[in-house]
Amino acid sequence: MTKVWNSFSKIILGSVISFSAAAFAEECNEETMDAFAYEDCINAQKGAVIDDSNFGSGAPETKVPVAEEEKYSPFGRDAYLTSSFGENRGTRYHAGLDYSTQMEEGWPIYAPENGVVKEIRVSPFGYGKVMFFQGKSGKTWVFAHQSSFGDLDEAVMRQQYATKKNDVTLKPGKAYKKGDVLTFSGSSGIGNPHLHLEVRLDNDRVINPRLMNTVVSDSIAPQVFGAAVWQDNELAFTSAEAINKGCVVTPVKNEFKLNMAVKIVDYSREPKDNPMSVRRISMWRYDEKIYDETLDTLRFSKMLQIRDQLLWAEEADTAGDWHVINTKIAPLSTYTLEIEDFAGNVTTKKFSFHPKCKGNVDLQMTKVQTAPVFTYLSRPMLDLFRCESGMTFTAMKKDEVLSENLCSVYKDHKPMLIAKILETYPEMTDIHYTADASSTGDGKAVDENIAVLGFGKYQSNVNWKVSMGDIDITQKLSGIAASKDTAIRVLAVTKTRTDSLDYLEFHPKGLQLKNWNVCVENKSNPAPLYWLGETSRNWFIFSKQTKGKNRCASANELRDIASIDNQEPPTLGFPYWDAIMIGGVRQPALKIPLMFKYDGVADGNAITVKYKNKWLAAEYDSEPREIAIEGEKLPDAGEDITVQIVDEAGHKVSYDVTIPEM
Repeated sequence: MTKVWNSFSKIILGSVISFSAAAFAEECNEETMDAFAYEDCINAQKGAVIDDSNFGSGAPETKVPVAEEEKYSPFGRDAYLTSSFGENRGTRYHAGLDYSTQMEEGWPIYAPENGVVKEIRVSPFGYGKVMFFQGKSGKTWVFAHQSSFGDLDEAVMRQQYATKKNDVTLKPGKAYKKGDVLTFSGSSGIGNPHLHLEVRLDNDRVINPRLMNTVVSDSIAPQVFGAAVWQDNELAFTSAEAINKGCVVTPVKNEFKLNMAVKIVDYSREPKDNPMSVRRISMWRYDEKIYDETLDTLRFSKMLQIRDQLLWAEEADTAGDWHVINTKIAPLSTYTLEIEDFAGNVTTKKFSFHPKCKGNVDLQMTKVQTAPVFTYLSRPMLDLFRCESGMTFTAMKKDEVLSENLCSVYKDHKPMLIAKILETYPEMTDIHYTADASSTGDGKAVDENIAVLGFGKYQSNVNWKVSMGDIDITQKLSGIAASKDTAIRVLAVTKTRTDSLDYLEFHPKGLQLKNWNVCVENKSNPAPLYWLGETSRNWFIFSKQTKGKNRCASANELRDIASIDNQEPPTLGFPYWDAIMIGGVRQPALKIPLMFKYDGVADGNAITVKYKNKWLAAEYDSEPREIAIEGEKLPDAGEDITVQIVDEAGHKVSYDVTIPEM
């Protein structure tokens, strides 16, 4: 086959990549842009002038001092950010910076200082191919999602063939000087082609890479999309339109000890399709600074504390995060809020509190929610707006009716904290909701219960058992963090349906706790438990769970769960020739799509490729779910290789694949 490979040209990607202004032009895309960016894009195309007056342009009070000539660019040139340090990733912060590589693989990445490659790892998930480079400064630089380790690829392949494992870890100890090519960008692990860069102080502490003079290309200052103010179970929201006029709504008049959160987003450039987090939030009452939080250091061991700062919202996959302003707030004052991003851009908002604000509009609170119970600001809420379409809600104490029609009790029909309803009906255990087929929006009638449980602000453990039809659910929550306010805390669960699946929906999402043990006894469907990804909307099997009709699983957050009886193993698509990076050079490779609905593979070692009895290394790319095999290791066209797969549900299957002509 050598003569065939000689006809395949080898191209060093670093020599052919170029930029143009056209690369930054993009059509308005409702699927890839968040709602706010899409609206701006459409209006701009119609000739409207987009009002960015809320961006602010003042100099930050605390700015990372960086001399221009000392800045480090991983690529030796400018590249914009797609994710920032400290960004919200569910139950953890994002530990580094993500740089765009314009959807291309193979960008050379240069050493930030003299140092040694301490470790490299190969995996199809998480960080993918990742390099740990310890510099002379003592810091460890982490380069994730690589396509190639350059000269170290040969050592990786030796280890793979020696151990007959696709996922391997090596400790090369190879030295590099500042400016040497270390590794090459890619898309291994999770995500499209990009570079994830971290700077670690030790195995627990990670710092903002900006502190090490890395380039941060971000030309747009942060934006404020909303504010929330609450006291006990009284809650009010303010939209950006009102905040820009200096007004924030308070739900209680002239009351002290208000709690506040602000919805903030930062974009790095146009088009605004990658919302990020911010570095610093400060607030003044008149000229007195009462709050200052700067995010420059994180600990992996304390990532769960993200819920002390960022509150979960059902539309968490839209732009912005709800940042808690953890300070004492009084209504009869004037406040100034200052927000700085990781490039030093600053936005300033000056406001005071009022019972109503001119120009205030309702905020979007749900996006893909089916049931009328949802989580917002890490609290269960009831969507009473559905009263308008004919849905009815009944407050129950087990089989006893406490209120026949909550739509009549709460006449404004706005989404409401379930804690507020419990305040009125403290003995309530369920909210029964019904709607005929013409009222649900999907043509299907509904008749379900929402089980609710209130618990105290200092209660750290909860044991709760409820029944939803013929399904018994037991929840044991431990290590619940004490609440910082006096609002009633609530758990809620209901049964709903999507994608032809009945599933159980648990609230509140984003509840900070040590462990959540849930057991589901489903007499009609004792199949394995799967959990629903909030943003991907894909189902994933719990890797560890009990068997039998009583299924139990654990997590560190509440998740939506379904019992899924999936007997279909993964299948293979048609193989085709493409290329992969080896030694920093594009080399021919056979790629084979891996197709499945629910159960993928746990790691790269769950895939075994053989030619006759000879083991062949295979690289699995989890996005776009493809197996890649180096061309030089394969037999001639027309011959067969065997691909064996063991999926996460334990299905084991083998396929014969015929090598196609190149």
